[in-house]
This record gives sequence, structure tokens and C-alpha cells, in this order.
Amino acid sequence: MVLPDIKLKHVYNSEKDNILEDFYIHVLKESISYKRITGYFSSSSFKVAEKGLIAFIKNGGKMQFILNVQLMSDDYEAIQEGHKTPDEIISSYMLDDLDKIQDLIVKNHVAVLGWLVANKILEIRVGYLESVLFGKEILHQKVGVLEDSAGNKLTFSGSNNESAMGWKYNSEKFKVFSSWEDHAELYECDVNDFEELWNDISPRTRVISFPKAVEREIIRMAPRTFQDLERLIGETSPSPEDTKIALRNYQLEAIDSWFSHDKQGIFEMATGTGKTITAISALKKLLETDKKLLTIISCPYLHLCSQWEDILEKMEVKIPLYHASSINSKWREQVMGTILDQKLGKTNQFIVLTTHDTISSADFISTMEEANVSILLIGDEIHGMGSSKRLAGLQENYRYRLGLSATPQRYLDEEGTNELMSYFGGIVYSFDLARAINEINPATNQSYLAPYEYHPIFVELSNEDMDEYILLSGKIAILRNKSNKTATDIKRLDSYIVKSQDIINNSSSKFPAFRNLIKQLYNDKQLSHTLVYCAPRQIDTAQDIIRQQGNIIQHRFTNTENARTKESRYHGMTEREFLLTNFDKGVYHLLVAIRCLDEGVDVPSTRTAILLASSGNPKEYIQRRGRVLRRAPDKDKAVIYDISALPNRFSGEYSHEAVKELVEKELKRVTIFAKDAMNCAFVFEKVHEIEQKYELNQGEQK
Repeated sequence: MVLPDIKLKHVYNSEKDNILEDFYIHVLKESISYKRITGYFSSSSFKVAEKGLIAFIKNGGKMQFILNVQLMSDDYEAIQEGHKTPDEIISSYMLDDLDKIQDLIVKNHVAVLGWLVANKILEIRVGYLESVLFGKEILHQKVGVLEDSAGNKLTFSGSNNESAMGWKYNSEKFKVFSSWEDHAELYECDVNDFEELWNDISPRTRVISFPKAVEREIIRMAPRTFQDLERLIGETSPSPEDTKIALRNYQLEAIDSWFSHDKQGIFEMATGTGKTITAISALKKLLETDKKLLTIISCPYLHLCSQWEDILEKMEVKIPLYHASSINSKWREQVMGTILDQKLGKTNQFIVLTTHDTISSADFISTMEEANVSILLIGDEIHGMGSSKRLAGLQENYRYRLGLSATPQRYLDEEGTNELMSYFGGIVYSFDLARAINEINPATNQSYLAPYEYHPIFVELSNEDMDEYILLSGKIAILRNKSNKTATDIKRLDSYIVKSQDIINNSSSKFPAFRNLIKQLYNDKQLSHTLVYCAPRQIDTAQDIIRQQGNIIQHRFTNTENARTKESRYHGMTEREFLLTNFDKGVYHLLVAIRCLDEGVDVPSTRTAILLASSGNPKEYIQRRGRVLRRAPDKDKAVIYDISALPNRFSGEYSHEAVKELVEKELKRVTIFAKDAMNCAFVFEKVHEIEQKYELNQGEQK
């Protein structure tokens, strides 16, 4: 067969077509030449197209790839001033990427790449823009040119990169032009563009040979023979057995307890102990017995819905799934249609992924009233479902109920807490942090969570901050002691409490301590995989302090970073996914975060946390501690630095009660963190010194 014998379309759209099976593998099988320009390349593309690749190699095929590399503004300065060559800079980037490869599957992909290069089947050149205005411009063309043994040629150009994501998973579209149809002008345009780049005669983009140092490194990883290559390609994806997640003993205990409580209840499990996996395992067990089941999974944030979807896929929950949220405007139509199919017996089980806001909306509630099958509600971080508005989403027709939270009690909201406990059926299983960092996992011979050191850093409020705090404290005391408070009084009281906490969080006296800490960690080479938590008013100054220190790569992680749209500049990920992925790899040394890392986001590689601001809400600071304690390769412990502001003086001009309340509030968090820390004795000594300084009579025992 030759290329014209394949029934090819002029346009391929992965929304409608299987572009991997129907196009890419087919044309590779019949080709002897493959030329490619790609904005992003991953050797994972060789795995997903293994059938086409093996046939291409047996045809005696040759590949020529032009890959993009993005240089930074200081790279261009170094080139222009003659300090470094493009080859040196690009080599350092690529070798650094190879150094970060830890996953065996990814290593195998690179080994396949090494074999192709070593056997002169694949020749790679690297393109970069010769000059830039903004420092973010890249070679972003995506063109392919293929030729068969009879001289027939085709080109394709469109959105997809040369990666598994581009060929198999993303939403992509491209157009196809061929030499045997009336596409000569369009076909030749793609061919000429490739040749100009390959020969380094394009006006804006420079193309150089693949750096020798990188080539040597990937060839070193290559298999020896073609037979070894075939075996390796077959091994680069794990078998279904390999993807099965072995549940820990306590997770099995939690599932058994939920079933024994009539499939209702709350898992109170420390952050990082696998609440999501436990809940999905309970769902899988229920799916085996309830053949007509509608499952609702409600999350506090949209990006956590995506995380749940990923884990459902990894755990092979193979039933239809729909997003009911602002990212899917057709959710009501889709869900109503599936409910109808369920009534007609066409569909038996399906999942709706949604958010706490959507589940409590009138549209969602009325939609679920149409279902006449068993409904399971899984509430993630259920403490966020207890407000008066969100409680409306907890409908009585949800037969099965599973709540998840490390901190199910709502802060200063006894009524909301009681409503959640009553609806979900109370706590049916608890696995606290002390147990998680002391109990050994028999599968790893390590504790389930990493032990941690805790270092509180105490600073004093400025005079201005102290004066404002005492003024607000007086107003708070008056309103608290007022009988028959009106709605306006309650609203004003809440406002004063928030403002007083803001004074503590945003105190300028914290910044010198933060600057010294960043300098110390930088000099000790301990800054990699660090999270900085701060208040909104602190983030700009905090980032400026980090920039002033030196060559530290950082990024802010706030509610403004996109969690919905997957973009090519982020290699088919959302901006948040891109930031977390590169933080995990060590590309970003620090993420400077505001709140949105508090709940549910998995960043197990985090080794250090700096708390520049903390609320008085235990739920928030306990969640933050949990972000740092997840296990990761070569992570034997975590370290938490907590910068706390205390009164700058204690004299008669200040209310003793106001000063006492401030100190007690800060020490409450410190003692909670210290209780399970490796260096708890040292921290409690410092706490005792502060209690004596401020004449507190709390006693010695913590």
C-alpha cells in the first residue's frame, strides 16, 4: 500500500475523528520519510504510535524533526555579549530536563528516542527565535511532511504538537494536503517552510544542530538492538495490573465502616492520607452491587474537579462522566439526556462532577429531582458545604452520602457543623495526622506522611499596627458584650474581627524576617520545592524580596491563574496544571500562593512551607500543613517556617485582655503545629518564654 491508497480526509478534528488511529499510525506505516516542525515535542508520541513507528523503521524510514526551545531574556543577552553560545544554553536546558526524569515510563520513552538517534533514523535540529520583544516568543509552527516509497507526499498543519497529548488526548484540528491531488500550492508551501527552517535560512528563526552533549546522554539510555526496542515500546505503558492502586489497611477500614453505617458517613482523614482514593474505592464497590446508580461528586473548586477526573481514570472507573459547572454550558442538557437514558434502560450508571456552588443552584436541584434511581453524593472538603446557601444542595433524595474532610468542623459555625454532621451521618472513620506521621506503611517501610520540623519566627508589630489593633479590639469587645445585637451589629462585628486579623497578617514587620529567611535558604541551597503562603496585600512585596535575592525562579499561584482552559503555550495544560507540573519538576523553585493551595491540590514534592500569613481558622492552617507532608521520592522530612506577629510592648496604655487575646490566638496555632513536630520540645520552650513575657497563665502542659 502507498499513501494514496489510504482513505484520507482533508480536515481532521479530534472532536469527531480518532486522529491517532485514523491518520497518524496509518500514514507512518506507509512512509519512508517524516519531517516535522513542532512547538512542543515529547517522546511519548512514539509510544502511542508504536504500530506505525515499528512499520516505519522496517520500511527503512528516516525522520527530520525541528524542535522549539524557548530562551529567556538573559539568555539572549549572554549570546549577544559572547558569554555563551546557543548550543551551550540549549544543552543546559535539555540536560536539566533529562536530569529531572525519574519516572521509569518516561525514561523508556527517552530510551526509544535515543535508539532512533543512535541508529540515524531520527535527526533533530533545534529552533529558537533570533530576537524577541517580550521574552516569551517561541517557534510555534506545527507542520508535518511525509513521503512514501513511490514518491507520493502529503503535509499536515494545524494545532497538534508531536506528543501523546497532541495525538491522543487533546482537542486538536489540522488540514491535510497531498501531491496527488490538486493541492500543489498548499503542499509546496509547507515543504518549503520546512526546508527553509531546516537549512537555517528563515528570516526570524535560527536553527542549530542537536547539541552533542544532549545527544550523547540520550544515546547512552538507548536499547542495544531492534528487538530490545520492540520490547521496550511494549513496556512503556503499564499493564492494567500495574495501574491498580493497592489500598492501605486504614483505607480498607474506612470503606468497611462506611458500608456498615448504611453507606452514609464522613471520613475525617488527615490531608495527604488518600481521602480521594478511599472514596473512589468505596464508589467502585458500590457500583458492583447497585447497577442503577447516579453519582454526584462535589468539589470546592473547579480545578479539583479535573483532579478527581484524573484519579477516576487512573482507577479505571469506566462509566460516563459529565462536568456540571461553568466550564460546560450544556451540562443540564447532557445530564437530563442521560437521566432519560437511565429511565429507558440505555444507561445504567454515570457520574456528575460539580462544585459546591453549582450543586446548591436551583438548576442542579431541579435536574436531580428528575432522577428515579439511587444517588450517591460524595462531598469533597465538606466543611465548605455548610453555609446557609450551600446547605440547600444537600437534598434528601441522595440515598448514599460520603463526606470527606481533614477538618469537618466549621470555624465559628456550630449550626453549620451540626447540619453537615446530621446530613452525612456523622464521622464513621477518623485517621488523624499524628497517626499518619507515626504509623509505618508496610508497603514502603515509611510513615504514611513525612515527619516535619516546625520553626516559628516571632516578630513584633509596628507602633502603627499595634495602635490600630487595640482600637479595633475595643470596638470588638463592646459589640461582643452588647445584648440583643442587631443584624447590623453582627455584620459590623464580623468586619472588625476580619480587620484585626488583617493587621496581624499584613504587618510590615514580617518582611525583614522573611527577607532573612529567603537569604538563609538560598545560601543553604534549600529553596527548591518551597511554598510561600501570604495574604493578598503581601504578595507583591514578597515576590520583590525573592527577586532581589538572586537567581530564584518563582511564580504566583492565586485565583487569577487559569484553571479551565488548556492552552498550547502550556503544552496542552491549564495554567495552574502547568505551574504545578513545573514546580514538581523543580523548574519553579517557589510558588507564592494565596489560599487556593489550601484545599485538595496535590503537591507532594513540596519540602518547605513559609507561612507569611495565617488566618485564625484552624481549617486553613491545618490544610496548609498537610500540603507539605505528602510523601515523595527522596523526601525524608518537611520543614515549616511560620512568621508570627506579636504585640510590640505590654503596658498600661493597652488593654490587657486585647494583648492577651492576640498572643493566645497566635500561640494556639503554634502549639497545634508544634505538637506533632520532630522538634516539639524546642518549640514549646519558646512558647513558654512568650507566655511568661506576656504574663499568660496557660500552664506548662500542651
